[in-house]
Amino acid sequence: MESDDPIEIQNDSDEELAAVTSLLPSLPDVRAAPTDRFSHAVRLLIEKRAQAGWPNEGNSDLAVFVLADYPREIGEKFGGVPFADPTAQCTPLLGRVFLSSLDASHGQFIQLPTEEHEILEWLEDNGLGDRTIITVYRKAKELIVRPTGTAGAANQEYIRDQKPKATIEELDEALQHYHKRQVLTPVGCPEGVWEPKSAQKYVPGPQPEKSIQFDLTRILNSWFRDVVWAEYEDQTNIGRIDVRLLERGATGGLRYWTILELKVIKTFTNAPPGTQASTVSDTSNVDAIAKGVRQAASFQENRDAEHGMLEVYDIRKDKTEDLTERSEVTTALKSYATPPKIDVWPMFGSAEDARKHGYTGV
Repeated sequence: MESDDPIEIQNDSDEELAAVTSLLPSLPDVRAAPTDRFSHAVRLLIEKRAQAGWPNEGNSDLAVFVLADYPREIGEKFGGVPFADPTAQCTPLLGRVFLSSLDASHGQFIQLPTEEHEILEWLEDNGLGDRTIITVYRKAKELIVRPTGTAGAANQEYIRDQKPKATIEELDEALQHYHKRQVLTPVGCPEGVWEPKSAQKYVPGPQPEKSIQFDLTRILNSWFRDVVWAEYEDQTNIGRIDVRLLERGATGGLRYWTILELKVIKTFTNAPPGTQASTVSDTSNVDAIAKGVRQAASFQENRDAEHGMLEVYDIRKDKTEDLTERSEVTTALKSYATPPKIDVWPMFGSAEDARKHGYTGV
């Protein structure tokens, strides 16, 4: 797809191109890491099942998915049964352990071999505890992703029994989820946001904005799978869009829905081990925010998008002042008939700091 304008359908070849590009929201994000791609695929499978009211399912509450390089080889050790295309075939999921391919499209399954609360111990005892494991709980509407197995972090996801929609309200929910689950503290934060072993001192990594940009795109593609397609680094004749969100157009193909411009404001510059971090002034941070306002508004107009938004990730040590209220920012906002919406997402160098600022569950 060309980056300059939405596709216009004029002849048969344009119709074919539009048909192909309109499939993008439903395709797996091949740029994602294997663990992420696996969790996206399982989530899509589970949410489609939940949105259909869990047809053909029994009374069990739990389903388990294990990423396996060679599902057949492992499955045969446990008397596994082959499965393929579980969505198309409406394969029952609950009460089973799935030894699955990367896109959760085929593999082998076994009946739940133990009590539900003992399943992680069973996986450990049978040499599967170090793999990516996803546990699904129907009643709680939760999907727990353990990227590195039973000994690693457990990321909680909410199972939506209603299909997501391309609305600002839904996007706000996705952004809030990303903030709370991915970047609120260094735990789970994408590599490059914080300087290793210096997060408590609020020293940023070498490329915090780029790291968030790539990671947020990944999360949005999971959240809006089959509805919206997220891409980063869209070059235009007036600059580079950080994240563009595309939806299917009324006449086919994809159209620009929302432009996301990202800015990271900070107290210090990056400082590798053995070097001294320099201070970043409020003036520099305010200038960055004002620039983000102009970029979001200009890109929205240039691409004829419905919405332009500025996402400010605040990794300053002292967050007392809201820099978006500075005159430079308010003046920039007043320059546009439809100014971009600004969100500010506080980020903390430790879980303790996050709790001190009223964030619970960390």
